[in-house]
Amino acid sequence: MLNVVEQHGVATIEKANYSLLLMGGKYLRGLSMPLFNLNPKESPKELFGRERELKELIHLIKAKRWVAVLGPRMVGKTSLLKVAGAELEKAKIKVVYVNLWGAKGTNGLLRALARGLNDEKSILQKIKDVAQRIEGVSVGTGGISMSISKRPMATVWDLLEAIGNQAGNCVIELDEVQELAAISGRLLKLLANIFNTHPNIVFIFTGSMFGLMKTLLEPGASSPLYGRSPAKLYLQPFTKELATKFLKKGFEEHNLIIKDEIVNEAVERLDGIPGWLTLYGNNITIRKLPHQKALEETISEGIKIVKDELEHFLEGRDKQAYLATLKATATPVRWTEIKGAVEIAKASTVNDATIYRIIENLKAAMLIEEKENVYRINDPMLRTLLLTSQIT
Repeated sequence: MLNVVEQHGVATIEKANYSLLLMGGKYLRGLSMPLFNLNPKESPKELFGRERELKELIHLIKAKRWVAVLGPRMVGKTSLLKVAGAELEKAKIKVVYVNLWGAKGTNGLLRALARGLNDEKSILQKIKDVAQRIEGVSVGTGGISMSISKRPMATVWDLLEAIGNQAGNCVIELDEVQELAAISGRLLKLLANIFNTHPNIVFIFTGSMFGLMKTLLEPGASSPLYGRSPAKLYLQPFTKELATKFLKKGFEEHNLIIKDEIVNEAVERLDGIPGWLTLYGNNITIRKLPHQKALEETISEGIKIVKDELEHFLEGRDKQAYLATLKATATPVRWTEIKGAVEIAKASTVNDATIYRIIENLKAAMLIEEKENVYRINDPMLRTLLLTSQIT
């Protein structure tokens, strides 16, 4: 017998053997996909709603195309990279995942590359003998470690050269590549050299569409990568229909039946962003919070994450002007309204070129979008952060 216990619009199916699940009057085999796991996904069975993008990414890589994966925060770029990596490993293509968040300058790139190589033991083993002869590199039982190199970009090149010569076909995933904007000129030359000399190495980039990423994707005639820009692969937020299916499927994994009105409210509030939907689902299924509390906790935690990321983005920029623009676009506005908001914040006249540059940078960072000359913020957490004046 199945015992259905309902509380706060959430019905839990209690049964000694959970191999069967009652949903909508039908018995379904118990599911194993951990959709509400907060870690990046690492296998195709965990990656919901991205079958087309995964297939396209793997096709491009096998065709030796470099790829830039683009999309707003929390949309699942890292998960796509990691799942693609797991699939490529099956095809005997080694993958080095390099998390560049917080990396500043070439030494930051070196440390991030070392961490990635230490996670990919098969490549590390193949390049070990060569790597230990590279300046600034030491190899021990714990893997590669880095000291401050006098010529750090040369050290990066030597490591990549070792990979190209020793490791066979491999993919290097540079996640959050915009973090390397300060060394973009030298990095572009290095990448061009890799492109020319080691066709067995394929790069995947993720990051915001400004600075280094913009230069990668739209290289001018003088760029070392002119005519060799990566293919673009965009990840969009889930549609309402797909977001609804995602939540229901995740709840099924935990033997829960959620009322449609509750699911609909969560989808509406979280705007189809997979990361926020996952956090909400986790709050209900793992933390056992009721719907409204789960939604409040999701938004509260999301605001903290977004605030940290926004402050990181604003470093070195005209914070007053950028925040005025973002606060204006927390609700749909036109260009003239944005300019007016910035001028009020600055208490002075601001020329059109400055407004244009700010808007383009925010669009490139995928913080705002433009449709039919109307601008708005994509992310529900960022909108809430700005509308509640939690950042100044």
